[in-house]
Amino acid sequence: MKQALSKTLRAGVIAALTFASSVMAQAPLDYRQVPGASPEPITEGAGLKSREDLEAFIDGVMAAHLKQNHLAGAQVAVVKDGEIFFSKGYGYADVEKRLPVDPATTLFRPGSVAKVFTWVAVMQLVEQGKLDLDKDVNTYLTQFKIPATFDAPITLRNALTHTPGLEDGGIGYLFKRTTADLEPLADSLAAHMPKRMRPPTTDFSGDGGNASYSNYATALAGLIVANVSGMSFDDYLDKHIFEPLEMQHSTFRQPLPPAIASDMAKGYTFKEGIWKPYEHEFEVIQFAPAGSLSASTNDMANFMIAHLNYGEFKGQRILKEETARLMQSRVFSPGPHVNGAGLGLFETWVNGRRVIGHWGDMQTFHTSMDLLPEARIGIYVSYNSSHLDGTSIAREDLLRAFMDRYYPAKLPKLTPPADFKDRAGKYAGSYTLTRHSYTTAERLFTLGGAAKVVPTKDNTLMIAAGDKATQWVEIAPNTFRQIDKDENITFFENAKGEITGISLRLPYVAFYRLAWYQTPQLHWFVLGFGLLCFIVALVSCLRHWKIDRAATGPLRYARRLAAATGLLLLLFVILLVASLAANIETLFMGFPLTFKLALVLPLLAIPLALATLVLAVKAWREGWWTRYGRAQYSVIALFGLLFLWSLHSVNLIGWNFG
Repeated sequence: MKQALSKTLRAGVIAALTFASSVMAQAPLDYRQVPGASPEPITEGAGLKSREDLEAFIDGVMAAHLKQNHLAGAQVAVVKDGEIFFSKGYGYADVEKRLPVDPATTLFRPGSVAKVFTWVAVMQLVEQGKLDLDKDVNTYLTQFKIPATFDAPITLRNALTHTPGLEDGGIGYLFKRTTADLEPLADSLAAHMPKRMRPPTTDFSGDGGNASYSNYATALAGLIVANVSGMSFDDYLDKHIFEPLEMQHSTFRQPLPPAIASDMAKGYTFKEGIWKPYEHEFEVIQFAPAGSLSASTNDMANFMIAHLNYGEFKGQRILKEETARLMQSRVFSPGPHVNGAGLGLFETWVNGRRVIGHWGDMQTFHTSMDLLPEARIGIYVSYNSSHLDGTSIAREDLLRAFMDRYYPAKLPKLTPPADFKDRAGKYAGSYTLTRHSYTTAERLFTLGGAAKVVPTKDNTLMIAAGDKATQWVEIAPNTFRQIDKDENITFFENAKGEITGISLRLPYVAFYRLAWYQTPQLHWFVLGFGLLCFIVALVSCLRHWKIDRAATGPLRYARRLAAATGLLLLLFVILLVASLAANIETLFMGFPLTFKLALVLPLLAIPLALATLVLAVKAWREGWWTRYGRAQYSVIALFGLLFLWSLHSVNLIGWNFG
């Protein structure tokens, strides 16, 4: 008995020391406001007034959002001081049946908000001394190992702050058509392991340049929870999170348990003037710990209450208070004046007040969970529809409208520094997200564009992305505020004083600066002008067919080789565009067969393009054709190779799939 008690006490001490060392390994990093630039909170009259006032306000906002953004249905909950202050459903869970949304029972898919549950599970095991945030994740992996690409190992702290340095991807394996297609999590993680592109972050007080949101890292943490606990991930969450929080209408299981399956709302996309339901069983996630949660709004309200109570719900604890505070504290900071992150929760500063939480997006469901710890307020909204980017805008507008009404602030007017023009040029350039695939065909989508930073004559920076442009004023070294909004960004600078990247609104997603040869504009020029050259090569070949037939030696085949190269690459582009266009709505399920077959054509074009270049050199040496003819042929030969180089840069030479 004494020996057993001694072992128990010793285990408890070890667990406590392990947890304490984990906490001390990264002290909270303070956010610093910028006097004269940061919002000045208005405290007089701030706060929720009454349930009736809040209901009238949210009713008005949601009525406008559902109509303007063509949304089928939504759920909203607001918690305050440890209880549900407001909860309501809007629109339809099933449009065809005219079935209304019930916040108590209707299940929505909160997407990546599910990650917070995985992180709670991890932190529970950290409390028990079974996991260490700063140990190599390979310590807890029995099914496979993460390669030691860099000296520093990937840790759970990296996973919780999205700083492991992994590339991103997911086409063909992140989503599945049906639950019957699901593979064991360990098998899927082993088969689709992303490459380690950057060293994992070890300095969490400013090394934000390699932050890259990672579904893979979160799913890996879920596997570790199962490995260490000796329970399946689903069983663990049922027992240690859902049961104590009375979340009876919530599950990570796929398919849904029969008892709640009929409560699942349909997901819709608004197209051609109607709501089109999601065509598969429901949105099935292979990397379940990263986003397979189905939950009612009232259940999510209980989850928010537990976080705002620092781990406690109706006398039950899912986390110790110090653990919950650690999760919510600022443990990762890309810069002192911009949003940082806790362990699994990211922060946004709105009207001078700290908001922490998480967002989530599926194909048809979009969700936001935002907490104001100091006010003990939480607001949750989830939509079961997609329409362009309207849903994402709607959830952000709801939070902004809520804060402006109940927690307002005065936003100081900015005057750009007069001497900014002397250093503005160092920020100019093209920047793209760190979150993309670097080694698979998914890199193709980086050609969709990059953010351009351009100095203006008004001593500001303009950041243009797509059809949107915003202006930013310098408020601190390498730190800027949007000219008409309380949103800050920071630029990363290396030891040489060169700007290498940007941290925008989300600390989990950084941008890195592109070299001139990496910019989408250059590649689009190469691809576009290359296609024009190939058309010219075909026309020239046909026009000179008879003349070339009478020629001897290599001269006879020169134009035909250029035309053959051009024809192969033209056919490749046609097949590629056609296959993507025909399958754009289901592309996330996997690249179509026609896409994969089309990849044969560039391989066939490589020897022809090289031969064309050799003949271009020979044409100048031996004086073939006119000078203009030789110049034209040389340009065609050059752009044939540049075209292939551009395809290679986005991994379209060969079959590169994740």
